[in-house]
Amino acid sequence: MIVCSCNVISCRQIKGTVGADGSGPRTAGEAYDCLGCSPDCGRCARAVRAILAEAHAACATQCGSCASREIACAVHVSVGRMLDGIAPSEDVSQAA
Repeated sequence: MIVCSCNVISCRQIKGTVGADGSGPRTAGEAYDCLGCSPDCGRCARAVRAILAEAHAACATQCGSCASREIACAVHVSVGRMLDGIAPSEDVSQAA
């Protein structure tokens, strides 16, 4: 199912940004970064956050290592932003 019509992003693609170990984005803006796009109108942000929460909850019941997931997620997002040329001070997640 398409969740973001502006960027044509599916539910499956959003879930795919969350690793089996729970690493990955926590916010809609971080998910957009991982998928190589940026939020446009923002109408899908609530749905994206819900999908991410569901994916992380499923992982938490499997591995339960919350602290390591938080660190891996922060590293993943930081590296992705550096590769995209986004300065660490620019908070893309606020736009979604």
